[in-house]
Amino acid sequence: MYRHFVGDTKGWVEVRKDELEKAGLLDSISPSSYIKNDYIYLDEDIDFSFFLCYLDFEPEFISVNINDTYFDNYEKFKGGQQWII
Repeated sequence: MYRHFVGDTKGWVEVRKDELEKAGLLDSISPSSYIKNDYIYLDEDIDFSFFLCYLDFEPEFISVNINDTYFDNYEKFKGGQQWII
């Protein structure tokens, strides 16, 4: 079960960091996602869509309504080398 944070104009899906590590995807996560403690909040359009390709099941979601500034105090995820400019 994944929590889907639905903002005014964007959305993010909470995924455990170790789940992304296990799938070998940490280096593929964009700076549009956020991290806090053991969770990465994947941008729904960029990173979660990519992550869905690696799941072998249809995920279930719990929706959490937020405003777009909800993640302002979270750290931006600094993913793999391909995102360094």
